[in-house]
Amino acid sequence: MKLLTISKYIFCGLALSLAACSGSESKPDFPDPDSELADTPRTLQLTITQTETRATLTPSGDELDELAASWTAGDQLTYWNFDNSTTGSLTATTSASTSPFTGSVTCYPGHKLAVVYPAVDITDTYTITLSGQDGTLETLASKYHFVYGVATVNSVTETTASASMPKMKSLLTACKFSFIDKATSTPIPVKKLEISFKADGDGGIEGTYPQTATVTPNKDQSSVHAVAVAGSTSLLVELDEARIEVYVAMVPTNPEAETPRSFRFTVFDGTNSYTGTAKAHLPEGEYVVATGLRLNKQ
Repeated sequence: MKLLTISKYIFCGLALSLAACSGSESKPDFPDPDSELADTPRTLQLTITQTETRATLTPSGDELDELAASWTAGDQLTYWNFDNSTTGSLTATTSASTSPFTGSVTCYPGHKLAVVYPAVDITDTYTITLSGQDGTLETLASKYHFVYGVATVNSVTETTASASMPKMKSLLTACKFSFIDKATSTPIPVKKLEISFKADGDGGIEGTYPQTATVTPNKDQSSVHAVAVAGSTSLLVELDEARIEVYVAMVPTNPEAETPRSFRFTVFDGTNSYTGTAKAHLPEGEYVVATGLRLNKQ
């Protein structure tokens, strides 16, 4: 399995600016923590500034896949305040490469906020899902490019707040697959793809693949990872129409392991089925290109 990776599709240079819409002047410091205003939610505006948004996938190497770097009005982020256990959502107000997000948050200076996209329910843990993928780059970027970041609240007044977040990290591995009929050396159009583990002593259960993973928020962003929940079936990717190239979000494997993990692929083209195996490491936050995998017709 040939692996090509990109500069971890991370949100570099991410900055959050939270500001309430208010026509009045605000004091530079937050009021007395014992006052009634201390726990008052504020309507805030979040601005994300970066060179590449969560929708951009750009591998290094000969192949190039690029989705326009754009948010869509209505896109939601979820936040979790580590210091007062409050949570909520922030919503994009425009469709653009950079968009303001608005929402409500209660915070003090120095509070840390876990920020997540796509929006999910967060408490002290949260769950992400890999099921329901349709094999397109657009769907992978908008619904399965799970990212995590930590924002620090810098200042708060009665009506406004500001925070900064230098970067976010991708929690899954984005994969691009294509397949070849081993007997005829011709590309296989994919209408349905099943991915499962091949038993080889690596801990995977033959014929299954995780459908979900859990994430535990932490103020140390580097320590946050997607932890696979053992599945009971293969990962199924169903396409609306047959395609030669299929994009799939997968749970990372341990790139430090001595032996790559073994996978089994089963492809249906609408009439025939094909199967084969391959080995690979799936690094967290990277884009793996595995094209021209040779399969046997069943």
